[in-house]
Amino acid sequence: MFVQNRDPSKNSRTLLSKVAILTACVLGAWVSSAQTVATPPKTETPKTELSLRQLADARGFLIGGAISATVLDPDSPEYSETVAKEYNVVVTENAMKWAPINNAPGQFNFTLADLMLKYADAHKQVLRGHTLVWHEQLPRYVGEITDKAALLAAIKEHVQGVVTQYKGRIKMWDVVNETISDGPGNPLRENSPFVKIIGPEFIEMAFRWAHEADPDAKLYYNDYNTEGLNGKSDAVYELVKGLLAKGVSIHGVGFQTHVDMNFSVETSKMRENLERFRKLGLAVQLTEVDVQLKGDAPKAEKLQQQAKVYSDLLTTCLAVKCEAFLVWGVTDQFSWRSSFKPLLFDEDYLPKPAYFALRDVLLGTPK
Repeated sequence: MFVQNRDPSKNSRTLLSKVAILTACVLGAWVSSAQTVATPPKTETPKTELSLRQLADARGFLIGGAISATVLDPDSPEYSETVAKEYNVVVTENAMKWAPINNAPGQFNFTLADLMLKYADAHKQVLRGHTLVWHEQLPRYVGEITDKAALLAAIKEHVQGVVTQYKGRIKMWDVVNETISDGPGNPLRENSPFVKIIGPEFIEMAFRWAHEADPDAKLYYNDYNTEGLNGKSDAVYELVKGLLAKGVSIHGVGFQTHVDMNFSVETSKMRENLERFRKLGLAVQLTEVDVQLKGDAPKAEKLQQQAKVYSDLLTTCLAVKCEAFLVWGVTDQFSWRSSFKPLLFDEDYLPKPAYFALRDVLLGTPK
């Protein structure tokens, strides 16, 4: 249920053409403003008014979320302002997936990805690379390859072409995404052309090729329904443990954490699960967090329960010394699950109880 297009912006193509014209002057305005406006006297901001970003920065922790091309649109200033204020790490929802960036053999289009990186750099944010090899959002030419050697060659060309382009500038990548199925026994997913034509070998090779392209980049496996102890997280554990045994350069695991307001950290044994990956010497990150509202309870009650889940997730993340906490989006308006109101900001960019719950955890006062 998670293998669908997660781009909340229905106008990304239109935005790209508009952004290509306006980005230079927008960025120029930021620089000019920084140079000409006198620096006001420093005043201490009360802790109760600090943003998530400020609180996370003080801890040396990454907090942020997925962003779309809307962040570059001068006609949507609230989106950009919220991202700049609240996030110190961002990930592109779609701009760096295979089809948008490499739609034909050997032909790369880095225009939108470059603009997103320029935005992140301008706001001193970390940009997390997502995602190099995934069975969804593939260009047609990949689906037409039926030969194992040819498909491996296509993976190598794509992975090394993208990672080389951003060598030293993007320092962490989801190399392989969602290759474990939800079926009985949680084998590799049969609907993946990489699994059908190549088999498990493609996972190892994708990591090796990414490492060759940028030996300093941190490389992650990323998947959903793996935050708690269950059959699928067991399968991921065995997968990454096997890669480590072969000397493959894998540095961490991303746990997407698409859950709802009824999710329980305790019942799912989430902390125990994350800790076993940490004991392998791997970093862990919560990479696509959203918490759906469910049921017929009064809205205020559901929002409070949603806030508790967010609080519990971040508390658990910090307890196992995870590296990052990323929400899959910015505002409910543009969420891929917009009808379930799963994010930290409502349609008017007003912070929800979940936002304040995360702030309390970062302040050290979770409720």
